[in-house]
Amino acid sequence: MSGEYQMRKTIGKCFRSSTDNFNGVVRIYGSPYMYRVINGIPEKGAMLEVVDFSSTELFVTVNNYLFESDVNYIDNP
Repeated sequence: MSGEYQMRKTIGKCFRSSTDNFNGVVRIYGSPYMYRVINGIPEKGAMLEVVDFSSTELFVTVNNYLFESDVNYIDNP
């Protein structure tokens, strides 16, 4: 149940894509998560928003209307 709680906390979080791939890894709250872009075309530097999750990965959409100043922004080094 703890894993699902952590995944649920990521919904609504956003981060900049470091690649133009549809799959990748992002660190949120110090933990690595696999993600998959399900809506939009990913580009390096595009803003991605977590919208859902499965037991193994986060589902994200491209949302370039969000900015780093958004309260839900996660720095993805």
